[in-house]
Amino acid sequence: MSTPELVGDRIADMWVTPNTPVLQRRPVFHTPDVSTLPQFSDPVWDLYAAVPDRHSSRTSIHWERFPKPFRHACKLYVFALINIVDHAPRLASAAASIPSIKTIVADLTGLRQFVRYLANRGLRGFPEVTTAHLDHYLGHVIKQPATAQLRNRMLVAVQRLHIYKETVPDSCRLPIRTLWGGSNAYDLIGQRGSARHRECRTPRIHPDVMHPLLSAALLVIDTIATDIRPATTQLVALRVLALRLGAPLMDHRRGAPPRGRVARDHLERLLSALEAQKYPLPGCDDGEGTVVDLHALALAGVVEYDALRRSSGIAILARSDLPIQADLLRVPNVSTVDGRPWRDQPVEAAELPNLIRHVTAACYIVIAYLSGIRVGEVLNLQRGCVSHDATLGLHFLSGRQLKASPDRAERSPATIPWVINEQGAKAISVLEDLAPSSVLFPGGVFGSPLWLQPSQCRKARSINTDIKQFIGWFNAAIAPAIGHAAIGADEHGSITGRRLRRTLAWHIVRRPGGTIAGATQYGHLYTQITHGYAGKADSGFLDEISFEEFLLRTEQLHDDLQQLDRREHVSGPAADLYRHRVTAGAQFNGLTISTPAQARITLANSDLQVHHGSLLTCVWRPETAACRNKDTDPAAGPAWSKCRLNCGNIAYTDRDVSSLRRHVDQLRMDLDMAALPKPLHQRLSERLSEHQRAVDNHHATRP
Repeated sequence: MSTPELVGDRIADMWVTPNTPVLQRRPVFHTPDVSTLPQFSDPVWDLYAAVPDRHSSRTSIHWERFPKPFRHACKLYVFALINIVDHAPRLASAAASIPSIKTIVADLTGLRQFVRYLANRGLRGFPEVTTAHLDHYLGHVIKQPATAQLRNRMLVAVQRLHIYKETVPDSCRLPIRTLWGGSNAYDLIGQRGSARHRECRTPRIHPDVMHPLLSAALLVIDTIATDIRPATTQLVALRVLALRLGAPLMDHRRGAPPRGRVARDHLERLLSALEAQKYPLPGCDDGEGTVVDLHALALAGVVEYDALRRSSGIAILARSDLPIQADLLRVPNVSTVDGRPWRDQPVEAAELPNLIRHVTAACYIVIAYLSGIRVGEVLNLQRGCVSHDATLGLHFLSGRQLKASPDRAERSPATIPWVINEQGAKAISVLEDLAPSSVLFPGGVFGSPLWLQPSQCRKARSINTDIKQFIGWFNAAIAPAIGHAAIGADEHGSITGRRLRRTLAWHIVRRPGGTIAGATQYGHLYTQITHGYAGKADSGFLDEISFEEFLLRTEQLHDDLQQLDRREHVSGPAADLYRHRVTAGAQFNGLTISTPAQARITLANSDLQVHHGSLLTCVWRPETAACRNKDTDPAAGPAWSKCRLNCGNIAYTDRDVSSLRRHVDQLRMDLDMAALPKPLHQRLSERLSEHQRAVDNHHATRP
């Protein structure tokens, strides 16, 4: 602990002394030993214990980085940010009622830059700051070459300090009534929008990259994970046992016990534990019979290989009388894909940790992409998070929602906030066999003490690295062996977790063709996901879909207008309304959409209600729609599965009629089938007549 800096100060109804715990009114998630939590006078405040997300990086505040004249006042202010949780001051742009620990730590970069700016100009405290100082600082921030997001953060840090002035001592207050005219930080730097919606700018993964990537991930889960699962399950169990026994760490200090003795003691404890739990020793065939696989035992048991092959180690193994199981930690045979094995030799124990890493990355890709949930929400998933409702035929996924109100986030694991498909559920089942603790994406490298801790999971940066390594491994080792398409480079750079979420929204709206697209069934996936997101506080993924729908609708209207300019003919009962809406849709050219709310409002505009189907175009009007009834939500749009050819909303473009003519030809071929049942023959004949009338009418009305 550091030397006390103060006798005492009052923050709201709290009296702050050097020994006051910093996390007085925040829940603690990861630290059972309260004595390790930070106190006010500490030079470093490690706030990780109050962060519910296991995937977050360490959130420490190093106070020596703040100028000494401002340090104490900044500590008091940050203490107020952390502990005033009832009726806390709130910025107009804030999404939550109180700033999260991660937000507080992120904002401190801006606060530190502000106080350094003041200290460099000779100021000794916040009471000395004048309007002129603040205006000069604003100009300084505007001129910075940093991104708009970073400059916004620099100003938001000052604005948050200002609104807390009534809750902190005079030494922490900016003596200004109104800061920068009360303007929004983005307005001050000349940028419209909100940092909360920057995800819309995350680049999508190109379909030519996403399709082979998803195919590769599914193949690895279905084939490679299945092959290595028996061996990896045993490896994980043995490694966990060895770590819990207190696997020795090499101590090179003078006076430390000899390494050989430490290794022998650990080996004897390990063998006793194996015997107690009726575990066999890993074995291999040396040509004359089954012997102990020393390399595999060293890996699983955290024993030095040299210690095992010495005479003392061999003697200890000989005395154990434990059974030896051949290929316990090996994969002697592998499966084939389209008749071709994914490798031409057995998998040795030493290769399993890397394969576990690649399988885990494949599981992450499948879960994240096919669920639409956020990076951190995937990484924080825990064992037992999937349940299946046989009546509904749905797989439910429980976990912590990261961007929701505190109450909602606390309830979310119990309320099962998401629905996933069978492929995602299978990926989670694979992870449950690979995980050493309750978290499905453990932190650290395989077999390390950090890997075993349930309070830690993989970080976002680490999983992005894993995805990159997965792609390299698959392209080099697996794709050539089985003839699978390589995963190409994406034009926007590396594949990251955030990009998977954005790409799913694009695929759901566009539904491109291709083998993997068909297998994934994006329409069904959309229905499942919206089941999970309906009614929840965080509608983030639905916002992504709204944004993609807006982009698609405006692109289609642009193409439609170009076709009309080229004298494309339009027929059908809604032909005139089609021309009107397409022409009126020009108003959306160049429109900037910066928030999901704008996208939803704009999508509801009647001039955007032109929906292209495979054989016709629906100029949507709820009052004349044959596919809807009086109880249908007018904003729901057309129900294509219930489309009626006598509907007054139908228009036929030349493009529609070209598709319709091909469909008519196919119907004629179907009707020539001799074994066609009579009821089906009659139904197809009626449909053929209706479509042919539409084609004939289109040509008859052409000017």
